[in-house]
Amino acid sequence: MPLEIIVVLRNTHEAIMGERKLLDSGLDVRVMPMPRQLGPGCGMALRIDPGDFEKTRELLGETIRGLYRRAGEDFVPWNP
Repeated sequence: MPLEIIVVLRNTHEAIMGERKLLDSGLDVRVMPMPRQLGPGCGMALRIDPGDFEKTRELLGETIRGLYRRAGEDFVPWNP
């Protein structure tokens, strides 16, 4: 299974705007429901390719609340 990186943002507005910024920059991003095991949040998360992380961090900066990777059915913190 390819590595999936989940980006959790501070709120729904930032998730929607973040998706737009990443798409406008030519990155492959997918909006997904925030996994329940990650706790309460805005309800939305962004799934990115690990190779796009640096550009994602550059574009989204401090709006990123957390980074996770899929580990089977779970998500665990990801620290690049």
